[in-house]
Amino acid sequence: MNGHMAYTSGVYATVTPAEQLALLQDLGATNYRADIYNPNDSQLLASIMTGVFANSGVSLLPCIVPVYFNQAGTESDAYNLGYQLAVSVITPLKGIVQHVECGNELDANGLINGPGNSPSDYNPAYWPAYRGVIRGMIDGVKAVDPTIKCGVNVGIPLAYTALQMLWNGVTPDGSSTGVTGATPVRWDVTMYHWYESSGDIRYAGAFANINVLEILTQSFGLPIWLTEWGFIPSDTMAGRASYVTGVLNEYHAVRAQYNLESIMMYEMISAASSDDFGLIGTDGATKTLAYSAFKTFTAANPV
Repeated sequence: MNGHMAYTSGVYATVTPAEQLALLQDLGATNYRADIYNPNDSQLLASIMTGVFANSGVSLLPCIVPVYFNQAGTESDAYNLGYQLAVSVITPLKGIVQHVECGNELDANGLINGPGNSPSDYNPAYWPAYRGVIRGMIDGVKAVDPTIKCGVNVGIPLAYTALQMLWNGVTPDGSSTGVTGATPVRWDVTMYHWYESSGDIRYAGAFANINVLEILTQSFGLPIWLTEWGFIPSDTMAGRASYVTGVLNEYHAVRAQYNLESIMMYEMISAASSDDFGLIGTDGATKTLAYSAFKTFTAANPV
C-alpha cells in the first residue's frame, strides 16, 4: 500500500501512525511505501517503525525522491547528488528496511517524447543526469548497507526501454538503437508503475499487443514489484471497487509466472481532491467501496 507517512501537513499528518497501522492491518496490507526527501523524513519514519510499527507485520518501502537534481547537468554531478542524498536518508533507516526504491518516475519529466519503447523517444540531453542520479542513489544505499535491495521504477507506460538502456549501458542519441559503452546499471528488484489509465499491463500499447510483465521478466530476470497501481479518479465508486477486485485477481493469478513479488496500491488515503486515488476519502475516515473490495480480496488471499 502507498501512503505519505512522513508528511507533516495534510491528511496524512492528521491520521496518526497508530491509526494508519490499524488501517493497514485491517486491509491486510503488509508493506507500506513512503516517499522521503531529506534526513528529517527518514528520522521520522525510523522512529515510527521502531515505535508503533514495531513487530506489526507491516514493513516499510522508502522511496527516495531527488527533487533538486539538474536534468540538464552532468552525469557525475547527478551521481554525486544521488549518492549523498541516499546516504543521508538511508543511514537512519539502516537495520529497519530491507528494500529501497531509488527515484520516483524520473522518466516522466521531459525525458521521453513518445511512447517510450524506443531509444529514439529519449532526450539525449537529459539522459546523462538521469542515469547518474539513479546510479548514485543505488551506490549510496549500498554504501550504507549492502544487504538492502534496491529497485528502480518508471512511470510512463512503455518506458521499460529506459530500464533496458540503463541495464545494458545504452545511451540515446536520437537513433532507434542508441549507442553502447556506458556503465551498466544494476538493481535487485525491477519496479514499475501501472494505472488503469494505461490499460492492461499484459495487453498494452496502441494495439494491445505488448506484455510488459513478460518484457520485464525476460530483460532482467529479477523479482518485479508494481510499486504504484490504481484506478482512474473519475470512475464511479462501484467502478473503482470493480477495478480493484479485477486487478488483484489478475496479478495474483500470474504472480509465479512473472516473479511478481509485490503490488502496492496508490493510495490508502486520498491526499487531496486533486490526488483522489485513495481507498479512504480526503477526510481520512470515509472508507469507500474500493476499501471493502481490497479487504475482501486480502482476507481470502492472505500473505
